[in-house]
Amino acid sequence: RAPTQALVAETMMAETIGSRIITGATQGAVGAVVAAALSAFTEPVVNRILVERITVRESIKRLDVEKSRKFFATTLPTNFLKFPLFEAVNCVMAAVAVPDAVKGLVTGFLFTTLTLPITNYRFCKSMELPVNGGALFKAYLPTVLRDIIYGISRNKINTALILAYPALIGDTVGRAMLLFPTVLLSCIISSPGNELRGYYLQPKEKRKGFKEFFQPKNYVRSTSAGAIIMAISLSIGCLLTTPVKLALGAIGAAIGL
Repeated sequence: RAPTQALVAETMMAETIGSRIITGATQGAVGAVVAAALSAFTEPVVNRILVERITVRESIKRLDVEKSRKFFATTLPTNFLKFPLFEAVNCVMAAVAVPDAVKGLVTGFLFTTLTLPITNYRFCKSMELPVNGGALFKAYLPTVLRDIIYGISRNKINTALILAYPALIGDTVGRAMLLFPTVLLSCIISSPGNELRGYYLQPKEKRKGFKEFFQPKNYVRSTSAGAIIMAISLSIGCLLTTPVKLALGAIGAAIGL
């Protein structure tokens, strides 16, 4: 009898983790579409502010709508790889009985290591820089630092908010309300790593000195823009997860899957 109970418990655990993976990947995929649409126009602006340290107004003046429309062909497929992967890994780690710091560390390390070439390819495209082997693996350490801090922060903030507002976790709108500040604050907390990443991503021929690059006003501009975009996209993805799952289930049932 005991082995049977253990088997049932293991099966239930596997199903729980499996369902978390599906939910996380779906949420990430929907968020990926939303973020791709936003990022096609805002990411070139944000990256110029981050790397070139220009003002928001200057960066917006250089926005080319036609180029942004073409850049969407890059943001969409790369988001479909990155967003679902992070959400799936995050959901799996959430089911593992280890401290939040360990969960965030593992999530950030795995995500960065697996997706750095994709991240840097997209950066090069947004900045119209040449894509080569060196560019694809540039700024690994500051990027992994950023993503580890983000992962740890996200797990800790998420746990704190759930404990503070347990009623919100029971429905989709509530979960989206929890996700927005979680992602926003996590992006802000991990922003020093992002600033370091921007510093090392500068083209050699245009590289600014350390003191010139790290100015508070530039930090505020690049951090606030990036954090808001990420928080909005994942929150909307969270809101749309249930309708998408229901729609996919209905389509599957209609075609006999």
